Amino acid sequence: MKIILFLFLIFYGVWAEDFISPKEYQESLYQNPRGISCAKCHGNGNQQTLGFYTKNGEKIPFIIPSIKNTNYKRFREILFQPQESKSIMPTYSLTEQEIKSLYDYVTNNKKE
Repeated sequence: MKIILFLFLIFYGVWAEDFISPKEYQESLYQNPRGISCAKCHGNGNQQTLGFYTKNGEKIPFIIPSIKNTNYKRFREILFQPQESKSIMPTYSLTEQEIKSLYDYVTNNKKE
């Protein structure tokens, strides 16, 4: 009986449908692509203030630009290129498919 159950689970796993929708996959990438969440800095994708820094005694906001209207070529370029050491944008080492999924998620969720 245990062998039959074991074989059933193996065959079921091979032919089972995905349990996650494309939108859920895209959201999971946005929330945590490689341990560093896009949402932590970009929120819902709109321009926002990440924090402040002081320069010459003046408090200056650090603005994160909106990523919702970025064209795919620029979006891919930003995620694909190694970042400068002074950049706060992390390097994710994403695959081409992951970048496309993230882009679809960002551009299809334009709620302001």
